[in-house]
Formats: sequence, structure tokens, C-alpha cells
Amino acid sequence: MDQRLLPEAVKRYLRAGYALVGRHSAVEVCRWTRSALKGGYMCYKRWYGVRSHRCIQMTPVLNFCNFACTFCWRPHLEGRFEIPSDWTWDNPSEIIEGSVYAQRRLLAGFKGNSQTPKELFLEAMFPRHVAISLDGEPALYPRLSELISEVKARGMTAFLVTNGSVPYRLEELLRKGVEPTNLYVSVYAPNPDVFAKTANPLTPKAWDLVMESLDLLPEFSSRTILRFTMVKGLNMTDPEGYAKLVERSQPKFVELKGYTWVGESQKRLPITAMPTLAEIEDFARRISEVTGYNLKLSDAKSRVVMLVRDEDTWLWNLKLVEEQRLLEASLDSEWKAKLRDFRLKNHGKPPIPVLI
Repeated sequence: MDQRLLPEAVKRYLRAGYALVGRHSAVEVCRWTRSALKGGYMCYKRWYGVRSHRCIQMTPVLNFCNFACTFCWRPHLEGRFEIPSDWTWDNPSEIIEGSVYAQRRLLAGFKGNSQTPKELFLEAMFPRHVAISLDGEPALYPRLSELISEVKARGMTAFLVTNGSVPYRLEELLRKGVEPTNLYVSVYAPNPDVFAKTANPLTPKAWDLVMESLDLLPEFSSRTILRFTMVKGLNMTDPEGYAKLVERSQPKFVELKGYTWVGESQKRLPITAMPTLAEIEDFARRISEVTGYNLKLSDAKSRVVMLVRDEDTWLWNLKLVEEQRLLEASLDSEWKAKLRDFRLKNHGKPPIPVLI
């Protein structure tokens, strides 16, 4: 694991429920995965076909981030942007294999949970979605295109969330023809002044770099999402400014997500910085009036609002969801057949060593 992490930092990540993978990657089971495994609510990514019990939330750059966002729930550790000159990066295939294994270990306890249907548990052992986010800035990982290729080669969708500060990494994805299933670019303010206060970038000319990334979005054929995190009293201002960013980048979707008062952010912001869903929807409508994007969906539990470019884009999204469902069904039929064969040969015993 990352030798820059002091023992206390490692303990903090482990206490938070992280499973460390290799030198610089990690997995954490999110609340919606746990909820879905007990037959409960799934997260808003269901809009794009993600079923939460089959989703891995991971990062290939634990503890490497070039922003120190005011609203971030993570601690702002010293040196998070300082990558050692002699640093050795792990192989993408090892990261994905390690992440799947880590996810299985983290979820193993659900096998005996009376609220978890056996079918859901077995499906969770064969994840179909990878959210490349969790911690740090994923675009700092130099082999990101290979990582995404590894995810998709296994029949899984890849949702990449970036702060847009490394546009040459996005250019590389385009040049190599490796696009994530969903490309999220998070923009934390409507203008440079508010951006500086909100994102606290540690890299020079960060706003200009983010704008370069926005200019690349129209070149992607996959789902492109502009993400705005709304913080009252900080960056939940100037909807016309946000609208200009939408018009500039022409994403297929826009998401406005309400800030949540958790973790280390509680030391930096008051609880009143959390907007209500109604406030987010009202702000979204003001962006919609300028851009023509339609307010399509809201998720009350996550306080997320989606705007979509037009109805044709929404129908295209539904078609992608259906195609992914068919691929999942095909892949699932393979492991289910192997499971049946194993049980027949072993008098009904479950292949626990094979699964986890």
C-alpha cells in the first residue's frame, strides 16, 4: 500500500470501511449497496441502469487529490497532491481484480443476513458496475485508459468522475478510443472567483484546465454528465453562470447534487449549507430556463436533480440501459450454469471458495 500513508492514516481509512488494494487503490461499500442487498432503496445511478448491489465504488488514487474542496467529507491531508518522483503505479488489471476481490470480502457478511435474498447476494459477488470515484482525482492515474478498458472487457460499466483538472487525460481517452460508460465532470462553481473559494485548487490555473475539459465533452459519444454540487452560502449562486457552462460543454445530462453535512466538512461548513430538494429543483429550473434542458428526474433521498438535453437523449439512455441488461443476463447465465454444475458434482455444497 501507499508508503506515504502513515499508520494512523491507514487506520482512519480502515475504520471508515475502506479495503486497501495494492499500493494506491481502495474500495468502499456505499450505503446504497448495503440498502439494495437487503431489498431496499437503490441510488440515483439507477437512472443509468446501475443496480446498487452490483456496483463497486473504488479509487485508483487513494490519497492523491489536487483539490481541497471546502465541502469534501474527506480530511485535507498534507501532501495529497505530491506524487513521489519514484512512484510505482500498479497494473490496471491487478487493480480491477483486487477491487472485485475486496468487494466480495466486504460483502461476505451479507450471505448470512436474513434480510438479504440469496439471489441478490450471488449477483453481488459478480459486480457489473464500477464507479471510479470515492477518493482522490482519478485522472491523476496515468494508466486510466487501460483501467477503463479492463472494466469494460469484463462486461462491467465504468462511471468515471473527474474534477476536470487533467484535460490531457480526457484527450488520451478520446485518442485511444476508450470512453467510460458515463463521464462525469464535476464543476464546483459558476465562475473563477467562487471556484477558488469552493474547490481550493492546489494546481495552477485550475479553472482554465476545467474549461479545457468542458470543451472536450462534445467529442465523447458516451454519456456525458456535468455535475454541480450545491452548497448554500458558498456556490449555490448565479444560475446563469452555471447555464453558460452547460451551453459551453453541451453535456447529455446535468446533475445538481445537494451538499451533505458529513465527515470533515462539518469542521468547515455549517449544517445550514445543506440545500433542500425543493431548493435544488428551483435552482435547476432556472438553469433549464436558460439552456432549454429539461428537468427530468429527482431523487429525494440523495437530493439529486437531473436535467436532460432533450427527449431523444433520454430515449437513447433507456436503449443503453436495455443493452446493458441483455449483456448482464448473458454473463449471469454463464456463472449460474457453472454454479449448477458445481453443486451437482459436489452434492449441493455451495462453492464458497470460488465465490469469495
